[in-house]
Amino acid sequence: MIRAAVLAIVLQGALASGAYAQAQTQPEGVGYFAGRWHVVSRDPDGANPIEVSYAIEPTAGGAWLTGQAASKDGSLSSRDMWGRDPLTGELIRVIFDKSGTRGEVRSKGWEGDKLVLEGEARSKGGTVRVRETITRKGPQRFDAIWEAHRDGKWTPYAVEVVTRRT
Repeated sequence: MIRAAVLAIVLQGALASGAYAQAQTQPEGVGYFAGRWHVVSRDPDGANPIEVSYAIEPTAGGAWLTGQAASKDGSLSSRDMWGRDPLTGELIRVIFDKSGTRGEVRSKGWEGDKLVLEGEARSKGGTVRVRETITRKGPQRFDAIWEAHRDGKWTPYAVEVVTRRT
């Protein structure tokens, strides 16, 4: 249950077509995500694959990106917003899924090809600390690992391979 809720949060990303270098400029730090993506998410042991279409495009004059994700089987549906906190400068991602779960994760920014976002997912069942670690594999692919903080340690619950569609 938590996997589905957090997965929906994970899958709501940023997409609007464009070249890798171009996408880096709008908005700063998350423009890479703009475009259309195919996501395959699995449990950490490789089981239970879920295929998701994810589209991200600029909104609000280009200061933000908005994403929409939906699984082929209809089990997952979410929306998200990517941008920069105007006060702290942090990259932020706010995710809403069809179950009513809302998540917000933040990052100081990219370190090479790695972006680590941490925050919370809130649902009817309570609040869970979550972390998404994105590793850019080039202009056409990134991998993401979603973790929940339980019993004093980070535990993976979803592993995603995300490929840009043309």
